[in-house]
Amino acid sequence: MSNPEPDKTPACDCHRCVSERPANGLRGIMYCRMITCPDCGNKRCPKASDHRLHCTNSNEPGQKGSVYA
Repeated sequence: MSNPEPDKTPACDCHRCVSERPANGLRGIMYCRMITCPDCGNKRCPKASDHRLHCTNSNEPGQKGSVYA
């Protein structure tokens, strides 16, 4: 069994990673689970959209970086 490369980001469930993850050879497959921020649990938090963004601890619509802009 080989170890993952150290510079690779571990599997993540943010919108960005899910859309880039191949599923049965297909990209952007429909994900049937609500995606929320791992820190605050809000779906509109920018970190739920992309793990590289900061958590705002807010569920307000229109946040910069959120897929719910």
